[in-house]
Amino acid sequence: MNVNNILKEILSIDKDNLFLHYIVERIKDKDYRGLHISQHNRYDLDRLSGIVEAIHSVVGNSKFRIPLGDDDGTRERDCVQYYEIVKKVKSSIGIGTVNSIKKNFFVDFQRMGFLDRYDKNENLLDIGTRGQIFYCGLTKKATEFATTRSISIKYKVFTDALDVLFQDQITQLAETLYYSNYKNDPIGIYEFMFILSDDRKGVPKEFKIVLIDSYRSLKRWQQNKAIDLIKLYCNPVNFSGSKTDDRDFHNWKNESQQIFSLLKNTVYFEITRNSLTLNTGRYGLFSDVRVQLRSLGAKQEYFVKHSIKRSISFELHHIVPFNAARNKEELKMIDHWKNLLYLEKNKHAEIGKNGNRNMILNITENEIDLEDFDHNFIHAENGKNVKYKGDLAGGMKNYNRELLKDIYEYLVKY
Repeated sequence: MNVNNILKEILSIDKDNLFLHYIVERIKDKDYRGLHISQHNRYDLDRLSGIVEAIHSVVGNSKFRIPLGDDDGTRERDCVQYYEIVKKVKSSIGIGTVNSIKKNFFVDFQRMGFLDRYDKNENLLDIGTRGQIFYCGLTKKATEFATTRSISIKYKVFTDALDVLFQDQITQLAETLYYSNYKNDPIGIYEFMFILSDDRKGVPKEFKIVLIDSYRSLKRWQQNKAIDLIKLYCNPVNFSGSKTDDRDFHNWKNESQQIFSLLKNTVYFEITRNSLTLNTGRYGLFSDVRVQLRSLGAKQEYFVKHSIKRSISFELHHIVPFNAARNKEELKMIDHWKNLLYLEKNKHAEIGKNGNRNMILNITENEIDLEDFDHNFIHAENGKNVKYKGDLAGGMKNYNRELLKDIYEYLVKY
């Protein structure tokens, strides 16, 4: 089908619909993809920690040489430390190549304030400087991030870094939703992709809300037809010339999902795979309000990390409870898969009877004891009345200790 005919068919779905007229004009624009955040990288706290800690373990605070050209299988003799970093990153988080670490991650890290890059004379280069990079080194912020055991500090540094990476787009997006009728409503991936990701000049924030109204006024079959036609139009085979002249629906959606994966780690949004919801009522750094809005992300991640299936006789339990959160950073720390246990319902009820005070996690591969501050224990056996992957026990225990220290200033001595 001719591309112009596809555009006409989109408009014919509802000739008076504002969104349809808007999206036709947007996909005709070479800047149709809008918001661009971070190369091809998807970060979460664990992934970023793995990379930064790998760099620090090899070179500490020292500069290190990086290869100049693309990887062709050879190794430059003075880049031994860099190759060791790549090896450690791969071992730690399962991703990264000689090319991707320096070309993708290091570019982001400089923008986030985690990495300094230098020329051949070891002169510090500004962000965005073109040309060959000879040396890199972790910044003071990155060293703090790599060496601290405090979860709150890690989240603070990480959230600040994402704010820099997004260049105020996080707060703009939050404000757009906060002052709209969608303050408490999930925003779908296509609503974000088609409307909220538009960073072109002349598209005010208030107009984006009007466009969401218009999109939602369409019947479901009309929305589905529009999406199918946009996919049909945004196919690279329909376009000739340079890459900037192409339209690629798959890459466009992939980038929106990438942005979702970044927003997941901020204190402003709750993210599932296909929707975004604003975290309301927690914009002050400190608040007496006890936030009860729960994230699906941490729960889903628990099942993935522990390789277990859901059971109707078991329930997920937050070890340090939600009502302990006094601010947005603490809420994010609490709503984490390492602070969850999959307990048999009766065992879960036993904890509830004690007012959810059993927050000290003593855990081995085979069993757990949940202790309160008065040394009362609730016991459970792995596979019987609690389910978790045994080799993750150490990490969960360490997380629990740091969480108790940061939130309750309670130091567990064993």
